[in-house]
Amino acid sequence: MLNQLPINKIIKGDCIEFLKNLPNNCIDLIITDPPYGDGVAYGWNNKTIQNNKDPLINCLALAECYRVLRKNSTLYNFTNWKHYPFLVEFVMKYTKFKIRHLVVWKKHNFGLGWAFRHQYELILVLEKGKPKYNLTNFSDVQTCSHINHNKINHPHEKPVDLIMKMIEHSSKKGSLILDPFCGSGSVCMACKKINRHYIGIDIDKKWVGVARGRLQLNSIGGKND
Repeated sequence: MLNQLPINKIIKGDCIEFLKNLPNNCIDLIITDPPYGDGVAYGWNNKTIQNNKDPLINCLALAECYRVLRKNSTLYNFTNWKHYPFLVEFVMKYTKFKIRHLVVWKKHNFGLGWAFRHQYELILVLEKGKPKYNLTNFSDVQTCSHINHNKINHPHEKPVDLIMKMIEHSSKKGSLILDPFCGSGSVCMACKKINRHYIGIDIDKKWVGVARGRLQLNSIGGKND
């Protein structure tokens, strides 16, 4: 099966259309951070991302994700407090996923804003079947590094150490992990570090180039975190 798939590659394209061409039950784990559909610019640098005007982008991808995910496997879906109620409602009404849990990523420091500064993100844990989990110390509050954003990096970049822990909890060596909204490639980076295969997809040519560059730098032993 693996030799028929574009493994260990970052694909430029619409993930929903790409997923339609993948066979059923071919993916061992999905970790992704889709656009929330809020249509805003992020941070002092006013960064924008493509396909961020409609929250249904995330939801429509979930139907295809369920089909390609193997039975007894997990999907970790990053979200925020504004989008969370809409996402949960969609999952319960229109998908076959079972909601297993909600993980909070607590950051070491807080972000921009005023009155109530952001210091956490949410990760919705969805299951197909009855997955097994590997770690005995995986808390539903994960305290991991905060990305120091600048003019160059992705506005939603996630820390590789957080992703690695989720991969270790929900897969084994040689598993195939999918990120249909891969951005700058943190999920793919984490896979490479701990001997998993990956497929990353993103619609934005710029971030596909950044992700491929990070992975190439990692392969020659350069600094990548």
